Amino acid sequence: MEYANHSQDVKLPDPLPSSYGELQDFLSRNNTVNPFAVRQETFKRVEAETQRPLLCYATKVLNVPPGIPAFIDDGDLIGFGDLIDSVQGNQADIFLISNGGSAEATERIVRRLRQRFECLRFIVPSNAYSAATLMCFAGNQIMMLPEGTLGPIDPQLNGVPARAILRAFETLEKRLAKEGAKALTAYVPLLQKYDLHLLEQCRSAQQLSEELARSWLSQYAMSKIAKEEIDNAVDFFGNWDLHKSHGRSIDAATAKNLGIPVQVLENTLANLVRSIHHQYALFFDKTPFYKVYENSVGIGWGRQQVTQVVNLPLPDSGALPSVPDPGQPGKSSG
Repeated sequence: MEYANHSQDVKLPDPLPSSYGELQDFLSRNNTVNPFAVRQETFKRVEAETQRPLLCYATKVLNVPPGIPAFIDDGDLIGFGDLIDSVQGNQADIFLISNGGSAEATERIVRRLRQRFECLRFIVPSNAYSAATLMCFAGNQIMMLPEGTLGPIDPQLNGVPARAILRAFETLEKRLAKEGAKALTAYVPLLQKYDLHLLEQCRSAQQLSEELARSWLSQYAMSKIAKEEIDNAVDFFGNWDLHKSHGRSIDAATAKNLGIPVQVLENTLANLVRSIHHQYALFFDKTPFYKVYENSVGIGWGRQQVTQVVNLPLPDSGALPSVPDPGQPGKSSG
């Protein structure tokens, strides 16, 4: 859904408000200002600093209602396509905020980006977890705010770490070898919960994640680094046993020590990127949108959750009927 008047002019202060509170105060005092126009002007200021187009993909990462697809999926190919086709040149920066999503969809997005751009940088102001971290590996450089974070790339199956499922079965195999069939009793609930073919799905998901990470690091982010260092980086990011949580933060210094080309943003560019981050946080807090695609040349649309209202007839007796649980929100609106 398109949500902005692209032609509206806005005169913003210099320097631009960058904190959440400052932006909230600015917009409340200037309530006729279109927030999209503020972001668009901020994009232009970033591009004046970097001398390359800025393509923004941001998703809601906090307080996401159950059932809302605020993650990387095949639908993002449309948004990324609009962004890519709207700019000139063979270089671009991707402003990225995401908690992750589908590795398969990420592969398709990366293919589209790398077919179009010879040099690609990812700008990470806050969360770039899981599949978003994988996407960053396809950049020639990652530019991060000090509070920006990457994350482990171990795959999840329905929210459960694939490695945790595999380890449970590995433990069972060891106990069976040591204790015999009597060890099965404690694991009957596990065997009832998971089909054995899930083991192959877990292994395949792990292999895909590692394959994409190794391929993109070798071609782009770590193209001039020895294979052993690339393998070490892939092992580190994919090691659930080490991180113990799929949502654990991996900061810029840790990634840089692994040989990944990370630049920590400072000064004017850092303030502008932080301003965009907080503008998006404010936008997601105040609207039903959970995903947006934007740039400085007029692309500005997103996806929002839909609330469905159902009018229930009242019985003749005047007694109020019981209201059923509304369940999950409806499908997203493009």
